[in-house]
Amino acid sequence: MNKIPSVDLADFLSEDPNRKQKFVNEIGTAYENIGFVSLRSHFLDDALVSDLYKEVKAFFALDLAKKKQYEIEGSQDSEVMSLLVKNMPKEKKREI
Repeated sequence: MNKIPSVDLADFLSEDPNRKQKFVNEIGTAYENIGFVSLRSHFLDDALVSDLYKEVKAFFALDLAKKKQYEIEGSQDSEVMSLLVKNMPKEKKREI
């Protein structure tokens, strides 16, 4: 997988059962394959989204040993971590 999957909450909230099923299928596949998704048509305000991005960037700026403390035994976290490491810039890989 080369990009973060994106799903549209408007599909799930619609009255169209096909759109709802499409959303369910897409989010299920995304969580099975990568563990997270990008959600469009959400109800979060811009300030909260900005704060969330700051927190995510701060987390990824942590050294690998610190991030591994958040790993959940028996989960697919190690697969996600491998994907993130594979896609990080070369200069960051040298720190690992």
